[in-house]
Amino acid sequence: MTDEQPYDVLSTHDRFEVRRYPAHLVAEIEVPGSFDNAGSTAFSALFGYISGDNEAATSIAMTSPVVQRAAQSEEIAMTAPVIQTATTDETFTVAFVLPETMTLESAPNPTNPEVQVHEVPERRNEVVQPIADPK
Repeated sequence: MTDEQPYDVLSTHDRFEVRRYPAHLVAEIEVPGSFDNAGSTAFSALFGYISGDNEAATSIAMTSPVVQRAAQSEEIAMTAPVIQTATTDETFTVAFVLPETMTLESAPNPTNPEVQVHEVPERRNEVVQPIADPK
């Protein structure tokens, strides 16, 4: 059985909940392509990491949810020169949430350089509730 990331429900609405997720670790990868294909493209690298493709050759329990979002820019200090590259491809970040007992110090380093492990700060998310089948 897959462990679920802990959260607190802040409010409940007709079709969604507002939840507070505590700070947590993720293993993530950025992949180009469509939103529909990003999950399957990223899955093998992320599953490899939790299956032992890491420096400690350690398996890590699967935790839900799997997070997929459009890759976002990171603010960094201005330097020169400025380089700009145009692209028509979309890029998405797909992440596996790591077990709540894992810390940056205890998480094994990935052997795949495309997989990154980092901490996500506490956050609020709106979560859509599944619609019941009218049958």
